[in-house]
Amino acid sequence: MTDFSGRWFTTFGIMLLEQRASRVSGTFRCRGAEGRIEGGVRGNLLRLRYSGPAEAGTGEFRLLRYGRFAGTYTPRGQKTAHPWEGNRGWDGLWETDFGRLRMVQVRDRVLGFYSGAGQSEIRGRARGMRLAFRFKEKNASGEGHFTQDDDGVAFSGKWRARGRRAWQPWNGHRAQAAPGVTWLVMLEAHWQRSLAEPEYAFGHMLREILARLPQVRVRHRFFYDAASLEHWCRELSYLSEPSILMIASHGRAEGLSVYGTLINTSRVLESLRHVENLKLLHFSSCLVGLDGENALSHKPFPISGYTTSVDWGASALLEFTYLDLMLNRGMSPAEAAAALPKLVPYAGSRAPRGSPYPAAGFRYFRPR
Repeated sequence: MTDFSGRWFTTFGIMLLEQRASRVSGTFRCRGAEGRIEGGVRGNLLRLRYSGPAEAGTGEFRLLRYGRFAGTYTPRGQKTAHPWEGNRGWDGLWETDFGRLRMVQVRDRVLGFYSGAGQSEIRGRARGMRLAFRFKEKNASGEGHFTQDDDGVAFSGKWRARGRRAWQPWNGHRAQAAPGVTWLVMLEAHWQRSLAEPEYAFGHMLREILARLPQVRVRHRFFYDAASLEHWCRELSYLSEPSILMIASHGRAEGLSVYGTLINTSRVLESLRHVENLKLLHFSSCLVGLDGENALSHKPFPISGYTTSVDWGASALLEFTYLDLMLNRGMSPAEAAAALPKLVPYAGSRAPRGSPYPAAGFRYFRPR
């Protein structure tokens, strides 16, 4: 049976759970006050009731692996569910001497990623509060060990390169998410094919229109081949807060077209495999949605795109509305996708009579 016991580092601080058979009870701390949790487990799902000094309600946590759950809670008297997520053991995002380190724990095995000289990783085995590992970078490899402090918030450790005797320090602490913040990351190919064309970019427009929203952090980066696109996609794994990713380029049904070279959609999705808080992947690219049932459906996060060669101006109007619904009006991606064809009628498979814009063929693929 799935076991939720242990110390969890969650959206609302530290949570301590104890499981006996299928029953779970425990405490959590939020804004300095203590709350209680009671519930039952069936399969990998914990259905619960929570109570605190200012609020009570229901929720459910789904155990994705030993070190991580994803779930929601709904305050009493409300209909809208809000996210509640957590990590235990070595799982999660850490601020370290060598930048951010994302670790994934499955049973006693730990896999970690960090940005050294290129994409770098650690692989090791956890025994309680101690993790022994080997690391591999582009031009170096070696071994190391971390030991968590008593409350699991920080670790101290050492590493040494292969063939070296001297150990060097490697310390870290858990990264804390900024409450209410969402990242909008725009990855864009250069549209210009010659010096005769002026400078223009979707990302420039989005940054200007969304800069007024204090809870939104916009990042715009260009890519020019598969390797550079994969690099920026992997960078999302080092964000503590939820993110929305937009990828803009010429497109085909099979994927993105960059300088005449095809980047298959499967490569993009693979580079996002360890991005934990991705709320939406949107392809601002022609035709990518055509292969949706095969390539884009049943992924861990929702995906949207177009089945037509969508007009530049038409897609700009659509995407400004789509993003505003999520980032400014508080809608979920599914709610925004459902509202979009009603607000912008040419978004769907048919355009209204007399529309200067052809139908965009916007499609939304729900996560598994």
